[in-house]
Amino acid sequence: MGNTCDVRGRAISPADFRDFQICRRGAFAGLRRPTVCEMTVVTSTKIRVRYKDTDCMQVVYYGNYLTYFEVGRVEFLRERGMPMSEVNQKVHMPVVDANIRYLRPARLDDLLDVRCWISERKRASFQFSYEILNEAGERVATGSTRHACLDPATGALTGLPPWLQAMMPVGAPEDGGAV
Repeated sequence: MGNTCDVRGRAISPADFRDFQICRRGAFAGLRRPTVCEMTVVTSTKIRVRYKDTDCMQVVYYGNYLTYFEVGRVEFLRERGMPMSEVNQKVHMPVVDANIRYLRPARLDDLLDVRCWISERKRASFQFSYEILNEAGERVATGSTRHACLDPATGALTGLPPWLQAMMPVGAPEDGGAV
């Protein structure tokens, strides 16, 4: 078998493609999964700011941005055919570090676009990066979360499984994304 393409249309090795095929034959055998070429590097999720998310000035409370990041990363995995409920049965991915940079306030009823991508991947950890845009396309906040991989049965640190590596191409938004 020759090379196939990654999320940006570049050639990837047969070994990387094999890892993706293992992923396709795993828990979702027989179901249509996105191919490597169909996966986008960045997942975009819309969130409407609710009253409960704001302070007395109707500005999003700073801690809620981490919840918005979580929504983005859960949708990142779902878009790749692995809902968090199934990922969690195979590997636990606790947040071990989180960073947020607040650029401008988000307000009650704003429609936010949470953009999420994998910005770094190591043997046993990986980093999601995020940017949140308002309806005008202005950056409201940027940030990242680093996750470890733990065996759900033992709680021991483990390497990223091949099926997870295959669905997590490292990339960035085409406009460069600020983190």
